[in-house]
Amino acid sequence: MIGELDQENKLAYRMLGRFAEAADAVEEARRKIRKTGEPSWLSTVVARVSLTMLRARAKNGFEMPDPVVSKGPNHEPGLGVLTALDALTPDERVAYVLHDMFEEPFEQVAPLIGRTPLGALQVEARARKRVENRPVSDVGLLGQREVVDAFMAGEDVLDPDVTLRSEEIWLRGAGMVGPKAAVLQNAPCVEPAVVGGEAGLVSTVEGRPVALVSFTVRERRIAAIHAITDREHVRRLFSPE
Repeated sequence: MIGELDQENKLAYRMLGRFAEAADAVEEARRKIRKTGEPSWLSTVVARVSLTMLRARAKNGFEMPDPVVSKGPNHEPGLGVLTALDALTPDERVAYVLHDMFEEPFEQVAPLIGRTPLGALQVEARARKRVENRPVSDVGLLGQREVVDAFMAGEDVLDPDVTLRSEEIWLRGAGMVGPKAAVLQNAPCVEPAVVGGEAGLVSTVEGRPVALVSFTVRERRIAAIHAITDREHVRRLFSPE
């Protein structure tokens, strides 16, 4: 899905982490350019609109982001990255996405967040430290899938410090996560998927997806689990409007 989008839609998606909001941001940016009649870089206006949306969203509660789900490899951010981005301030997220993901120079980033280039660098450095301070898979999809399959077979492959994050819970430690994660092992119908570039699973009922899970694998153990269990959210991911 995302692989077919143009640069501006990819930018908005990585800024906002929600498909519908990203589409709205691009449309609003195009409307602004048409209204002013002045030549503007669409990506710059998309970034400004996205920043405004992020600042408004900061008042709301936590909601799991929208990952890209596919059967094969994809190069979009996983749930771990998207969740880490959601924890940033709006200015931090804009600086990180523009500089680290789209290689925009700080001279271009600075005016958008009202900083000098040095100030923008400092904002980006804080964001990068926070985003990188999370478990990251150290093997490719095949290696990840092997560990996930072992977990589903009942093997003890949870890292002692494993974390579990969903809409309603945030747990740390194998003793806390294990009983919750075991629900997957007993689910009647579970299919493999790639969730934002990481090995994942889709739980279905009567052929309809009802839950989505992704795994971060490090040193042959599951270091983090992210789950979307809200059925309406899962439905939207598989049936985008």
